[in-house]
Amino acid sequence: MTGKSESPRAAPSPTALSALPAAPAVFTGREDEVAELLGALDPGVGGGSESVVISAVAGLGGVGKTALALCVAHAARGRGWFSGGALFVDLRGYDEVPVTADQAVLALLRALGVGDADLPPTADEQYARYRGELSSRDPVLIVLDNASDPAQITPLLPGEGGGHRVLVTSREVQDSLPVRQFRVTGLTPDASRELIERSLRQYDPGDHRVADEPKAVRQLGDLCGHLPLALLIVSALLRRRRQRPVSTLVGELRAAEDRVRALRAKGVDQYGKELSLRPVFDVMYARMEPELARVFRLLGQAPGDSIGLGVAVALTSLEPEHLEPLLDELAAVSLITPFPSGGRWVMHDLVRTYARLVAVEDPGAHEEVAEARRRLLKFYGQLLVSAKAHIEEIPEEAPQDYFNTLERALAWLDSERTGLLEITQWTDGENEGRPGSLLIALDLDSYLSLRRAYDDWATVAKAAYDAARRIHNTRAEAQASSVHGRALSRLRRFEEAETAHRRALQLSEESGDAEGQARAWHNIGLTLRALRRYDEAIDAHTRSARIATEIGLVRQASRVRIDLGAALSDAGRVEEAHNVFEEALAVHVELGDKRGETAARDDLGVILLRLGRYEEAVTAFVRVLGLCAESGDWHRRANTWNNLGVTWNELGLHDEALGAHIRALNWFIFLRDPLGEASARAGMGTVLLQLGRTEEAQSVIRQALDLYREFGDEHHIAKIPTPHP
Repeated sequence: MTGKSESPRAAPSPTALSALPAAPAVFTGREDEVAELLGALDPGVGGGSESVVISAVAGLGGVGKTALALCVAHAARGRGWFSGGALFVDLRGYDEVPVTADQAVLALLRALGVGDADLPPTADEQYARYRGELSSRDPVLIVLDNASDPAQITPLLPGEGGGHRVLVTSREVQDSLPVRQFRVTGLTPDASRELIERSLRQYDPGDHRVADEPKAVRQLGDLCGHLPLALLIVSALLRRRRQRPVSTLVGELRAAEDRVRALRAKGVDQYGKELSLRPVFDVMYARMEPELARVFRLLGQAPGDSIGLGVAVALTSLEPEHLEPLLDELAAVSLITPFPSGGRWVMHDLVRTYARLVAVEDPGAHEEVAEARRRLLKFYGQLLVSAKAHIEEIPEEAPQDYFNTLERALAWLDSERTGLLEITQWTDGENEGRPGSLLIALDLDSYLSLRRAYDDWATVAKAAYDAARRIHNTRAEAQASSVHGRALSRLRRFEEAETAHRRALQLSEESGDAEGQARAWHNIGLTLRALRRYDEAIDAHTRSARIATEIGLVRQASRVRIDLGAALSDAGRVEEAHNVFEEALAVHVELGDKRGETAARDDLGVILLRLGRYEEAVTAFVRVLGLCAESGDWHRRANTWNNLGVTWNELGLHDEALGAHIRALNWFIFLRDPLGEASARAGMGTVLLQLGRTEEAQSVIRQALDLYREFGDEHHIAKIPTPHP
């Protein structure tokens, strides 16, 4: 019976079969993931030779799960861990017709050396034969790639036998199986750059575009969301267009209406997969139940870099107890990633782009999306009004207090900051006369000022001004111009700030808004003082205080008078300034206005210092420190320590003065205020000179001068003492 003896079954089983596809030709940036997976596959770890360890890698389609699995599998084989061999099967779980376990087991049996003539007739018998083949082998690594259903996996798990390991890849977590679950996300920007560079240099060692255009390559990585499939696609596009710069492709992707569809190249990758991103996402979307698809579309409208539960509730109009299981489903299929601390989720940039595109492409979803965005604007607007009231220490004036404390308000603002900034650019509802995005932009000023985010503040204010102009709302235009001017002043762009404030004044006069006129004159005065046009500043503040008094704004009038006093002091009219501060202090104490009281005492201390009344100045500054501690005004606290240092130095208390300046310096560094830091270093230098510590004085004074020069502040440069060696 010659045929019998020649059958594969009669031949000896191979001892070291290798059915793995080749390792990825270009692989980078996964050092930690490789180490963790190798730790899970190590036969000497996790229960010894009696256990079968199943490791599952989940992640978004295109994130490089197959490449990671094959890299790890080859590394494990290279270490001699799986002397029985390695098996690989692509289950094509997200193809139109996935591979079933019944089909997969036939391929695995053939790889194990079982010929067609020896295959058992039924599926159950085939699985039994498969497990039997494994039971008699040394440890085998089984890679089940691209699974979409646990039913594809469970029949292919080994039975008896020692040391076998199973490595599964899927877009979905395998929480129904006894697996060790790993999640894979996008690459880092550096790894993205390296992947593009390796792809180009492997094809053509003379391709230096990555080195020649580092900024464009970084932008390309960002546009790809650092997703490996997208990076391989752009690498293929760059190889095809060898003579064109990277910046050209960056421009094309930025201009594309459908960036996801634009990420497509001819041909296939190393493993025969199509180099196209849109089909990967289309399959994912088609598998969703209608309710989950709706939630996915609406979450795609969320602004910012992460999604809080409150935003998700506002967008979907679902109660948390109904919404959270759906969020868990989206996380399980790698479409969103939960924060470890809970309560927030991240949606990959390209997934967000896709979610918005499918909402645009589906006419039935248009009103659904518009209504969701209206709900979100209302949600943000209500909470922002409450948060702003806490920052301005008037929570009783908010229609509803959502936070109870300033700390909670700031925590919410910090968590939603990127979303709030993005939403200020929306044009939703502009036909309503005062859209929610405009209101949000105007209400962000106190927060952005407190956080010293002056660039963001200027951008938001300019967006508000442009929106107000488009809808012909003169009062809102004036208010936005005023906010823009304050932000420009913080950026030390004083001439532009003056233009913005005078525009706000003109608009307020046109609309008959007396309060707006008072505010504009106040801001003009502050800007003129910064420009050292003191007489004009005094006139502007006087006008502002008079208008505020006439319309009954007592608190505002008194705060303006504090700035009037500062301008008088700068103009050398010190006694007048002292009287103004005393009057303002009395008003704010009577009103119970702690913020106004703090400002008045602070400026009064400075005047007392200038008048040589040092002991009284110390008393004033110490009181200011206490008020700042109560309110959490750390920036004024830093300034006050600096002023105390100057005062103690005048009193001959040089050690105490140096300590005060050092405390101020540490606060300014913490608050990222380089001008404040320069002032503190200048004060330290003065004291160190008094103490005879000339070398130290020279060092800190040089640092102060460098900081002042960076801002072009010649006024303070001229006031710094020059140490002589």
